Amino acid sequence: MTSRILFLTGMTPDRRIFERLIPLLPTAVVIDWIRPKRYESISSYAHRLGLTIPEDGPTVVCGVSFGGIVARELAYCLNAKACVLVSSVRSPREMPPWFRVFRMLAPLPAEAAMNVTGIFASYWPRQLKTRSTWRLTKLGGPSGEWHRWASAAVLSWKPSAGADRIPLFQIHGDRDLTFPIRYTGADTVIHGGGHVLPLSHSEEIAEKLLEIAA
Repeated sequence: MTSRILFLTGMTPDRRIFERLIPLLPTAVVIDWIRPKRYESISSYAHRLGLTIPEDGPTVVCGVSFGGIVARELAYCLNAKACVLVSSVRSPREMPPWFRVFRMLAPLPAEAAMNVTGIFASYWPRQLKTRSTWRLTKLGGPSGEWHRWASAAVLSWKPSAGADRIPLFQIHGDRDLTFPIRYTGADTVIHGGGHVLPLSHSEEIAEKLLEIAA
């Protein structure tokens, strides 16, 4: 029996990242994010998200980037057949050094600090804004609630002990700049692949997922 495949988007909740992949996978379903609670951990969030997903036979949970981090916890909550990480990491140890520094330095009320940073970035002169500045603007104000929570949750992420019981497959591009492959233990390496593999290498990703789901 072929398992259904549940997809989780990255931190930016845009389903379009799967638009080339979904047609290749007849049992694929994209899961919508639910609203997080303030200061909620990823494991707690994944548990609540799992309660919104009906049981429907064998399941493979696949997450991209931030979605992969949540997928590890969600797969455990659903007792999934397997978890697939695409352009993501197995644990905080696979994060690049600059991520790990932020994890050590981040204060507990990180969301409040991010809100101030985002608001400040939004007032930065338009002609002086860099790509990084534009990204920071996503953190400010009411519209930045999701990005603030997700960013802070990653900084404090501690994988559940039981998550290791679920078979894990890690697919990674050798040109990923967000999570450089040299820090990961990828099972499948996509040569020439960057961070948005479902768009750039959909057929290769689909082939691997079908193999796992069969």
